[in-house]
Parts: sequence; C-alpha cells; structure tokens
Amino acid sequence: MCDPLSAGMAVVSLYGGIQQSRAAKAQGRFSKGTADYNARVAENRAEETRNVGVEAENVQRQKTANLLSKQRAQLGASGIELTSGSALAIQQDTVALGEADALRIRGNVDSEVDALMTSAELTSQQGDFALAAGNNAGNAAAIGGIASAGSALNNSGVADKWFTKDSAAKQINPHTR
Repeated sequence: MCDPLSAGMAVVSLYGGIQQSRAAKAQGRFSKGTADYNARVAENRAEETRNVGVEAENVQRQKTANLLSKQRAQLGASGIELTSGSALAIQQDTVALGEADALRIRGNVDSEVDALMTSAELTSQQGDFALAAGNNAGNAAAIGGIASAGSALNNSGVADKWFTKDSAAKQINPHTR
C-alpha cells in the first residue's frame, strides 16, 4: 500500500505531465497556424507581384508602340519610304528591342513569383513539422508524467532492492569471518 505522500506525488507528477503535454501540443498547433498564415501572405504577394508584372510588361509594349509611331511619323514626314531599307530596319529593331524589354520584365517577375511561392511552400512545411514536433513533445511529456507517477507510487526504491541484508553488495568485515 502506498502512503499519502507518495499518492500525492503521483497525482502531481501525472497532472504536470498532462499539462506539459497540452502546452507542447498547443505550441505546435500555434506554430502551424502561424506558418500557414505566413504561407498565405507569401502566396498573396506572389499573385500581386504577378499582376504588377503583367501591367509593367503591357506598359513596356505600349511604350514601344508609341516609339514606333513617332519613328514612322518622323520618317514619313522626311519623305523616306517606310517599307524598305534603313527605315524598315530601324522599325524592326525598335519592335525587337521593345519586345526584349517586355520579356525581360516578364522573366524577372516570374523569378520573383517563383521565389515567393517556394517561400510559401517551405513555410507551410515548417508549420507541418512544428505541428508534428509539438505532438511528439506532448506525447513524450504525457509518457514522462505517467512514468513519474508510477515511480512515485512505488514505495520501495531501487536502492532498497539492491542493498538488502542478504545481498551480495553488503559490506564484508574481514574481522567477522
């Protein structure tokens, strides 16, 4: 039979383990929620970046079209044939360089969007791992509380089992043989 002090220690140990378990699991859930929120923020930033990039690409193409119109007007006002020779080469270069600029904008935006989406995915995975770690720590705390309670309920300690009056570990007095 166990004494009241041991029973009280067992209850306190068990309660402490349960509380630690709850706290660890709650921390894991909180970290998961925070990570999921941060991942959604990164995804939203990626979408916003993509929209801004499409607009910048369109603006670049419009600038190119405006420049091409000005070139044609100036060349036409000078009486130069627009469909051949140097005038045609100038127009073709303007279109090619303007499109290269628009595609460069798209490439830069795509790289930024990819980085944001990768960040969102990694953040989400961190949340998954935090949740798992919280659950594992919670389970370990519960097991530790149960083990501590069991130990507190055990009236005889380990040393009592090892060092008994008849055990091999008793001290031998050479004078009493």
